Amino acid sequence: MNLEVRLFLCCAMLLMTVGSACSAEVVERRRDQFGRDFGYYLYPIVGEIPGMGRATGVGASVLNMGGSDTDFTGYYVRGDIKATGAALLDYHVLPKRLIFDMGYNDYRVATTAYNRGIDSNPADLIRPKVEGSYLLGQMTLTFDERRYEAYARILSGKNHLIEVLDQNNQAFAGVDTSWKTGNFYSIGGSLDLTDDRLDPRDGVRFEFSSRLPHRRNADESEYFVNDYNLTGYAPMRKWDTLVFNLFYSRAHVTHQGTTDYATLQQHYGLNCTQYPVGPNRDACLSAESKLLANKLADNLYGTASPLGGTQRLRSYDNGRFYAGQSLSYGVEYRWNLTDERTPFNILVAKGIRTGIQLAAFWERGMVADQSSQLFKNGRESYGVGARIVLSGVIIRFDLARGREGSQSQLWITYPWSMFSVDNPS
Repeated sequence: MNLEVRLFLCCAMLLMTVGSACSAEVVERRRDQFGRDFGYYLYPIVGEIPGMGRATGVGASVLNMGGSDTDFTGYYVRGDIKATGAALLDYHVLPKRLIFDMGYNDYRVATTAYNRGIDSNPADLIRPKVEGSYLLGQMTLTFDERRYEAYARILSGKNHLIEVLDQNNQAFAGVDTSWKTGNFYSIGGSLDLTDDRLDPRDGVRFEFSSRLPHRRNADESEYFVNDYNLTGYAPMRKWDTLVFNLFYSRAHVTHQGTTDYATLQQHYGLNCTQYPVGPNRDACLSAESKLLANKLADNLYGTASPLGGTQRLRSYDNGRFYAGQSLSYGVEYRWNLTDERTPFNILVAKGIRTGIQLAAFWERGMVADQSSQLFKNGRESYGVGARIVLSGVIIRFDLARGREGSQSQLWITYPWSMFSVDNPS
């Protein structure tokens, strides 16, 4: 029995146990899951994504427009990250049953990319500069105050490499800078037996997502990626919460692409022969061999959802660790300093503040191409954070530390989310 099946059965048994325990007394929702409190925010943005950089700008959100559950939000940021976006959320095609979301984002960013595997050298990296845009649409079928949901999602986008820099900020020549377009499809669902979708303090939540097979050209493998996310919430003291999370992702190759090194070199190589014999050519060949090794491994095993960034292993860069499988688990204690519904109405904002929170967390993650290697090594993060809980959004600041140093991040949503704007697929 492979690891994916064992983990799925463990999750199922845990959910059945929780379900049996809850059958006598179902965890009640603390509030209406279809918001009606009108609010708006015009706010400065000071954001940071580990491995991508910082950005500042402005955002605007309007919550529960016209007495409905529908929200609109938009933002404009510039800095290391240049991005513009807008989204219409929770539009009810059928009231409290069928919900439509859509959003648009364009971006220009210099990412940091590492070699494959948990033991990749942090100094061995390249910096691709990427420009692109995508349009996202999702239809969600929901039941029983959003406790049970299934969804279908499409992401249609385009992107291209502007250039690729080595660790010394020297650009590689011969990089393919043509635009790539594609449509990406996902299906999934959730079982949310908690007391609140936005700010849960009691219960359990299980989420599943499958990114359906996609292949851009004949050289690449076609594979789908299954993600499983299980989160438990235990109430502590008067208002506090102890949170546990288990996440597992696995890629399944359905059609294998090219595994011939010479063919991959011809199509994806860095054109190192343009350099005269010497240090520059040697550096180019070294970078090329690692790039092609990653491409070969991707064709053999696929690539699961990565670890590192704003959601998991928060002390590491975004997408720092990746392979055919990834696993992470963690615990977080949330001190709720207040439990309130405090209306506010100032010139640039109107809404309801529902809490102020401090947090301490620990998490561990591992990646590997084969199940037998997954538990042999891992990385850890630990740290503290602070959050402001508003009627429609969580504003989060975390300071995390791990083997490769410290990272700070100012972001939205709680950690361990299945979907975040820095990893929309």
